[in-house]
Amino acid sequence: MTPPLKKALIVEKPQEETQSDGKSGGRRAAHVEDTRRAILETARELFAEFGFQGTRTEEIVQRAGLTRGALYHHFKDKEDLFRAVFDEVLSEVMGTLVRRSEGATGDAWTLFRANSEVYLDAATKNQAYRQIVLVDGPAVLGWTYWSDESDGPTKIITKYLQGAMDEGVLERQPVEPLAHLLSAIGVGSAFYVAHAGDPVAARREISECSERMLEGLGIHETTPTGSQSLTNKQLKVTGGN
Repeated sequence: MTPPLKKALIVEKPQEETQSDGKSGGRRAAHVEDTRRAILETARELFAEFGFQGTRTEEIVQRAGLTRGALYHHFKDKEDLFRAVFDEVLSEVMGTLVRRSEGATGDAWTLFRANSEVYLDAATKNQAYRQIVLVDGPAVLGWTYWSDESDGPTKIITKYLQGAMDEGVLERQPVEPLAHLLSAIGVGSAFYVAHAGDPVAARREISECSERMLEGLGIHETTPTGSQSLTNKQLKVTGGN
């Protein structure tokens, strides 16, 4: 018969092994995530600098200090990796829009105008957004994917316009088609800036044109007496939901 002490040790040993396996699993998971993060960050740098066509997967793994096997463990191919980078860059710009909206006050039209500048700012100053999202995105991922992922602003614009009409700042008119029209103008403006040889000058030119066009939408100079300024939270503006 096994002595009681030894029996206790025999029972406890599998528990110790399980705890050890759990720690090892946690370290492996962290290593896997670190590897994926390194690939994404390196790919982002190269895609932003050289574009999709000008970047080779060999360059990505060499700069990241990894193997091709590591890259293809996380991503099916170069396009799959580009899609992940695209989604991340676009999400960051959308996050900037939401953060700028939080706590801001004023009539809905003023808030719409202020937040629409986020995309022109990104097209002008953010090399990753300009090259990855605006220049390469539609060509690499296709227009359907690009427009589906970038449709958040249209939903936000719709809420702003409805708020502006409710406040009496903007004349009553069909909201949904106007939102799509303004969204298309915004996208076209961002494309114009992104493809320009001088993005800063292009942004100034497109802003001047937009100002003149928007003046024709029936904007009232002052908010009617008794109306209240709205915050973006009251308009329930979120990142495209």
